[in-house]
Amino acid sequence: MALDDFARRVGELHDRANERSQTARLNAYFPIIEQALYNGLSLASILRELQAEGFTFRITGLKSALYRIRKKRTATAATGSAPGIPPSHAIDTPATDDNARSPVNVPAQTTDGGQTRKGWKTIEQLRAENPTMPKIQLNKLYAQQYDQPKVTSADLEELKRRYPPKPKA
Repeated sequence: MALDDFARRVGELHDRANERSQTARLNAYFPIIEQALYNGLSLASILRELQAEGFTFRITGLKSALYRIRKKRTATAATGSAPGIPPSHAIDTPATDDNARSPVNVPAQTTDGGQTRKGWKTIEQLRAENPTMPKIQLNKLYAQQYDQPKVTSADLEELKRRYPPKPKA
């Protein structure tokens, strides 16, 4: 069968990693690198380990390659057209490389019952409602929820009623 032959030959090409570009090989290491960066490892120490594996990147080339890989993965995740190829390394990674350190992951303020305040949405809810909206606009939408005062005049009056001012002596 020609199809089986083709699949075998392509599999053999994948096994011969030295024939693939460095960026293509780096893509296989990407989840591990992201996890290491998230855990606080320096890019220089990661670069040393990659050079021991046969990569010839310099620090600027590594940064550029990681940027391109992140950009490609974000684009495929946003469009939903990810290929049906399983990842080569299964690893617990943070939600995304950028989101782990950005203020986007701040949970919405909650009331006493732990419920999100009426009318306020979490960043995940906003992202689900606006899947094509850029991250910066999602951040703005999220921040605009907090421009209304938390304490209304009725709340202030209730506090005054509950806790009357002490008489001055």
